[in-house]
Amino acid sequence: MPLRCDWITQRMRSIDRVRPAASEAVTDMTQDSRALAEEFDVPHALMERFVNRFSPKLVAPDSFRADADTMLFVHIPKTAGMSVGRSFQETFDIFRGVHWQDVVKSFRNQTREAIYLQSQGRARQVIMGHYGWPELQVWRNHEMPMKCGTILRDPVARTISNYHYNCSAAHPDNEGFRNRFPTLDAYVQQIPYDVQVTQALGMVCSFENVLTKLINHYTFLGVTEHLSASLAHLARSHGLPKPQEFRENIGKASEDEAPPADLIKHIEARCHNDRKLHSLLMRLYATN
Repeated sequence: MPLRCDWITQRMRSIDRVRPAASEAVTDMTQDSRALAEEFDVPHALMERFVNRFSPKLVAPDSFRADADTMLFVHIPKTAGMSVGRSFQETFDIFRGVHWQDVVKSFRNQTREAIYLQSQGRARQVIMGHYGWPELQVWRNHEMPMKCGTILRDPVARTISNYHYNCSAAHPDNEGFRNRFPTLDAYVQQIPYDVQVTQALGMVCSFENVLTKLINHYTFLGVTEHLSASLAHLARSHGLPKPQEFRENIGKASEDEAPPADLIKHIEARCHNDRKLHSLLMRLYATN
């Protein structure tokens, strides 16, 4: 799990303060989904479907279990992917990584191998990598059932962590990146809208659209801030072995200093749907 430096810890505590304590959580999930629908400004029926599909508290064990299947796991950068990947190598029969330097070709090759093996009913597999909605269309276009999953993170913490990673020696093109973005402020000024939602779902026109696409194509959503609970929920709901959690960390001391308030506001302004979805998922995991 990524290292939580002081300012990130303080930020997460502020998020915790606006969430109900577990002891105060509404036990009647019909009422709970109604309250969430009002809070997030979506129809109650849609929120109820979303909660029933993704809440760790409501999804029954083995709901998405299969003798042979392939999970398409969209790895959003800086959401504890290294930790999750190591866990998946122990949890699934076959782990297939998509090469970041040639995502399109690598994803297609891994898909061809996975579905051929799946057609023989022989293994539970996962394809994980920095691919997204365009690559998932391979499965839609060939009318193959999609069992997608991803993990999200607080957009501000994720954006800043991503900047520091790309500046570090761990990133192959760190010199080129630092030349293009010599400061965090320069990087933040050009970040795309809703990075996480866009990677997972493509373009969306409303938060209702976000929830609908997730319901239609995803079977698992987790959050970095509750990584252990997220992995446990995935294993329980998909009938997988109990996961082992690994902690991979490349946090740097340069992340310790809290960013300016105006920079945080700028990130938040470009992550409207990312923030709403992450906040909703944090609510579901808080009542788990």
